[in-house]
Amino acid sequence: MLVAVYVTPKANADKVMGWREGADGAHEISVRVTAAPEKGKATKAAGKVLAAFFGVPKNSVSCERGETSRHKMFEIPISDEDLDRLL
Repeated sequence: MLVAVYVTPKANADKVMGWREGADGAHEISVRVTAAPEKGKATKAAGKVLAAFFGVPKNSVSCERGETSRHKMFEIPISDEDLDRLL
């Protein structure tokens, strides 16, 4: 399932914060990572945080769009019910 994610780099801890509403009114998952936004480090860290949060293997989570943006689309192998239940 494609999931919209907003990544905040250089945070104090790696964690999923919950839902946030973007400027366009769309909902996205807010994720904070300690990694810096250089050479894809923050994106990779966000993928690891999402995998741990949803209980799926790290290699099954991939960034499909927004590699260099804070607004990203991640492919995560979960169902709509899993997403609603966990957040």
